[in-house]
Amino acid sequence: MDRKDTGVPTDAQSGFVGRKIRHVHPKKRLGQHFLRRKEIAQEIVDALGIRKEDTVVEVGAGTGELTRLIVEQAGRVIAVEVDEACFPTLQVLADLNDHLELFLEDVRKLDLSKYRCVTGVLGNLPYHLSGEILFWLLGQREHWSKAVLTVQAEFAERLTAEVGSHDYSALSVVSQTFVSTEKLFDIPADAFVPRPRVRSSTVRIKPLGKVKLPVAEDEFIKFVRSCFTHRRKTLVNNLKMMGIDSPVDLLNKLGCNIRVRPQNLSSHDYVKLVAAVG
Repeated sequence: MDRKDTGVPTDAQSGFVGRKIRHVHPKKRLGQHFLRRKEIAQEIVDALGIRKEDTVVEVGAGTGELTRLIVEQAGRVIAVEVDEACFPTLQVLADLNDHLELFLEDVRKLDLSKYRCVTGVLGNLPYHLSGEILFWLLGQREHWSKAVLTVQAEFAERLTAEVGSHDYSALSVVSQTFVSTEKLFDIPADAFVPRPRVRSSTVRIKPLGKVKLPVAEDEFIKFVRSCFTHRRKTLVNNLKMMGIDSPVDLLNKLGCNIRVRPQNLSSHDYVKLVAAVG
């Protein structure tokens, strides 16, 4: 018997086996906010530009709102979810779609190098873990070509912030060193259950290619973060607190004003700075 011919009445539109679907209550400890507006879900999926030959990783599949749309377009889907309460619903989808695989674990434990040619990553990120998941993506950027992520609007603004702006931060520098980020659209709070207290935005991210750094990537990230420890102080003062000798001479050598603050240097400037520090 074909695995889809279960003999149990199904919803032809969603592909769900009705009797196995369970209602899942969003968990505050996991930062869950389930998207319930299908037209917005479709807009998010469309932004990834999925084709039949593509492999897509979905971060935080939840109860499958996006998953149901992704499996219609992609040739292979790896749906990642950590909440075991969502497993029965996702398993129904997997039983009905041979090209859907489940990774029931923290996404940060997923090694993308094990999957051949991951075209895209897609998901609504838990707001409290957005930074950690982004850095997980940055560390594996050789194994994916684009990502469409829904994050807190403030986080999106920091990713796309211009040099010298109020939102420009260590996150801006690090992300702009390795990826390009484009804000696509905002999502109203009432599109989620429960309704979040913060604004949400969807962004598209693409790796910039091979980046040549004078130090290891983790050392560069640590250096940039240290430079922003006291963003209201001058960069000279921050460098002094980091134990770096002759910061004034260092900035003069790079052609920077000695009164410059951390938010006034671009990602390229920081690459030059860390190289000069040696």
